[in-house]
Amino acid sequence: MIKVKKLPLYITVLYFLVLLAVPCYIIYNYYDILSTGETYKIEVAAYDPYDPFRGRYVTINPVLPELRWHSGGVRLIKGDDDFVTAARTDGYAGSYGYVKNLKIERYYMNEKTAPLVEERQRRPFEEGDLMYVVIKVKNGQYAIESLYINGIAAEDYIK
Repeated sequence: MIKVKKLPLYITVLYFLVLLAVPCYIIYNYYDILSTGETYKIEVAAYDPYDPFRGRYVTINPVLPELRWHSGGVRLIKGDDDFVTAARTDGYAGSYGYVKNLKIERYYMNEKTAPLVEERQRRPFEEGDLMYVVIKVKNGQYAIESLYINGIAAEDYIK
């Protein structure tokens, strides 16, 4: 039997365990999606705004208009090379390639590499140049894996 004087201690310990468990679950879920999710490549256009509160990041805009302005569930349809060729808003939870609340807006980068990626993106792309993000999708949730320029991760492309 728990003594009444120790009850606040047990409640406090339980409270802190829950506080620790929530971020651990979010981190675990993110890495689970990255490791076991279905791969999709989405062609994007990018630019680098500066925000003193959020730091450096690259704002990315999907080329497909269905992905640009839609807020809600979307079903991604990909071709043979994993690139998303179409997005349908008639998807439902549990359908193949369904993502709820797909908002690909930001890709956070190092303070030094984000301006270099923006500079590279503003230069005219030669024929065949391509900028895209790779996302992983699992159970209606997604995680951005990386931003790529011509098949090379943006962080490595700049080096």
